Amino acid sequence: MAVAVEQAQYIVLDEEFRIAEVAPSAQASFGPLLGKCIFEAFPESEQLFRPHYERALRMRAPVEFATFYDGHALRLRVHPHGLGVHVSWQDLARLDVLTLDGLVNSLDAALAAIADAERELEHDRARERLRVVGGDR
Repeated sequence: MAVAVEQAQYIVLDEEFRIAEVAPSAQASFGPLLGKCIFEAFPESEQLFRPHYERALRMRAPVEFATFYDGHALRLRVHPHGLGVHVSWQDLARLDVLTLDGLVNSLDAALAAIADAERELEHDRARERLRVVGGDR
């Protein structure tokens, strides 16, 4: 069964994607990596995450997306922070790899969580476009 985890976590990356700040809730995973390039610490993550980080920097606007990484269904928000980016995430679900049935069930739940998050993100984007077109009233 997928296990929902509800802690707000974030890291701040500088202009060279080095870890500059770590939320207290993310210290166990990222604290020891302070000052290191996120993509040197997690090379397999670069192809998935770097385009989103670069897009937020290029557009100077927040970028939100849902994805699956390292056994977790995640919802991420990346926004410019000085010369770098602030990356926050919500762990939507985690895979249960103890049994084949647990894996299948948790994978179904993780995919459903990602689909729900993507629908929510699209709804938020549509609402923002309408707000821009209609003005703040």
